[in-house]
Amino acid sequence: MNDFDSSMASSASTQTFTVTAQPAAQPAPAPAAAPVDSLALQRREWLLDVMERQRSLSPHAATLLTAQNLGSQHFLDNFYAPSRPVLIKGAMAGWPALEKWTPDYLAETLGDTLVEYQGGREVSDDFETAKDRHKRTGPFSEFIELAQNGGNDAYITAYNSDANVAALSPLEADLGFLEQYLTRDHGMMWIGGAGTFTPLHFDLTNNLLAQVTGSKHIVLIPPSQTRRLAHRNHVFSDVHDVTDPYWLAQYPLARDILRYELVLVPGDLLFVPIGWWHQVRSQSFSTMLTYTNFLWPNVGHENFPGN
Repeated sequence: MNDFDSSMASSASTQTFTVTAQPAAQPAPAPAAAPVDSLALQRREWLLDVMERQRSLSPHAATLLTAQNLGSQHFLDNFYAPSRPVLIKGAMAGWPALEKWTPDYLAETLGDTLVEYQGGREVSDDFETAKDRHKRTGPFSEFIELAQNGGNDAYITAYNSDANVAALSPLEADLGFLEQYLTRDHGMMWIGGAGTFTPLHFDLTNNLLAQVTGSKHIVLIPPSQTRRLAHRNHVFSDVHDVTDPYWLAQYPLARDILRYELVLVPGDLLFVPIGWWHQVRSQSFSTMLTYTNFLWPNVGHENFPGN
């Protein structure tokens, strides 16, 4: 049996809410002065606006839904195939990691094992597009001490996953499996302190985010809003952070975009479809996994223009 909840919270600053949809009605119309490359592009953007306007007619269609006891077929039919995000509650119940993965436990378990992480991120705005420049290697014990200090300067991310397979393998015993959605491959690890931040971007695969400990604030933006987001560099937006007045002053088209905001707490899963814009900020020391090994084809990255 499946249970869907389309209720919305009143304030994005309250950590106890589930999801917030902003704005509640139609997205803002495109400014008349918005540049276009061709009549074909104008028609494509018109179509995207019409589709969003249609969705806004139904609170169910226009809201980021929360689901419990979401079975495999229902996930496929209602979310994976339609490329619609969903917040899934309860699927990680019983995973030991939800209780065990404190900084002290991680430090005791991994000790001085060498790990790769992203460092020195506070000094530049291009820390995501220049990931290789920010690679660091050191004992996990030193990394976890840096991470507990907070800020954006010490973060084990999915980009470090290949290098950290052996180093982080002792933690796999604390994880369960999500066999209604995924194969049994383990996900890509994220470990960082309060303030770690991934700027606005979309991914070239469907992703399932699994929050293990701590909390993360997520902003989700549908692909229909792309022309308002100064998309010039691969999968990244020049806007960087749609919650920051500084960036909105530089890119005013991003001020009135249709967006959804939520806070992931331990045990939450968030399905982020391919092409959906998102940015992520840790509100506390946090551990999370990203999975891409769905039971169904997860393609698109192979022929992305400009790869």
